[in-house]
Amino acid sequence: MSTTVFPAYAAVLFATGLAVLLVVPFTAIQYRRRGGLTVGIVALHFLVLVYLVALATYTLLPLPPRTADFCSVHDAGAQLVPGQFVSDIVREAGLRGGGLTAYLRNPATLQVVFNVALFVPLGMVLRYFRRVPVWVATLIGLGASLLIETTQITGIWFLYPCAYRLFDVDDLLANTAGALIGAFLAPLLRVFPGQVPMRPTDPRRVTVLRRWLGMTCDWVVVTFGSLAGAFVPVAADPRGSGALEAFLRGGASVLVVAVLQLVWVLASGRTIGETIVRLEPRPPAGVLGRVLRWVLGTGGYALLTLGQGPVWPVLLAVGVVVSIAAVPFTRGRRGLAYVAARWDVQDDREATGTATERARTVASDGVRAPD
Repeated sequence: MSTTVFPAYAAVLFATGLAVLLVVPFTAIQYRRRGGLTVGIVALHFLVLVYLVALATYTLLPLPPRTADFCSVHDAGAQLVPGQFVSDIVREAGLRGGGLTAYLRNPATLQVVFNVALFVPLGMVLRYFRRVPVWVATLIGLGASLLIETTQITGIWFLYPCAYRLFDVDDLLANTAGALIGAFLAPLLRVFPGQVPMRPTDPRRVTVLRRWLGMTCDWVVVTFGSLAGAFVPVAADPRGSGALEAFLRGGASVLVVAVLQLVWVLASGRTIGETIVRLEPRPPAGVLGRVLRWVLGTGGYALLTLGQGPVWPVLLAVGVVVSIAAVPFTRGRRGLAYVAARWDVQDDREATGTATERARTVASDGVRAPD
């Protein structure tokens, strides 16, 4: 794989992993700041994440192997003369016989264009999402470029004995110019499809994708919460079998996460994922219904992972598939657990909206509404 294509693949791969890790906080923030999610918003933010990761991969990868003669082979040094790129372009064009094509297509020209283009999205993102002034976006671009160039000249902060990438002051100028151009081009992001204006206080429809998103958030919380147990130090098994240590690192963490989910459901009547996507049961859930909700949701599935033998994974797979498939085929997108508990599911802003309308009626009529 070429050195041009490899960083792109690496950026997409790393960004996808980060997206899975960030799905819970990202969804929670979007539902409270914007009122919900749209396909366009998700796609745009994912592209921003890929771009930010690509800034690192394209400036650092591929990493060369450390060898005894590393500095004699890889030491790139520094280029500290501003405007040196002009001489480089002229020299490269002369080697290609001169003419407009030789100037436009030579490597020195393409290098400058690439460094400008690399920071255009950064200026657009800062201006569009953070609403920063143009000059602030430009200074942030300069700071980001300086951080990258310093990382290169220090050999990734002395991970390597010398710089394997050239520190180039012209790159600083080109990157900063790119951020400035991007700040002016930021309004173009408004035409990105699927960005539906929403108010955080407005209730949204209960859709299949929204229910599945809540399930995904629950799965991420349980899965990564359970995996975190593998990094908790535990005492060695005195019997030497390793079974106790394996349970403490695996099974115990699953139980802890399942119990935390149970506490959340008992306290709120809904799972963590449903809380994130702002869904709640209707009518309000009783204690037995809440326990049933937990058993038929991620709590029960987490416990199934502790079973020994070939039957338990099959039961787990069947339960997950049935739960996912039940959502589009049940009234009101209730799903398996809500059907069993005899609940409906609604946006948690429905009750808030009703209370707000009642308060407005009282204020306009000057009469207290009956409780």
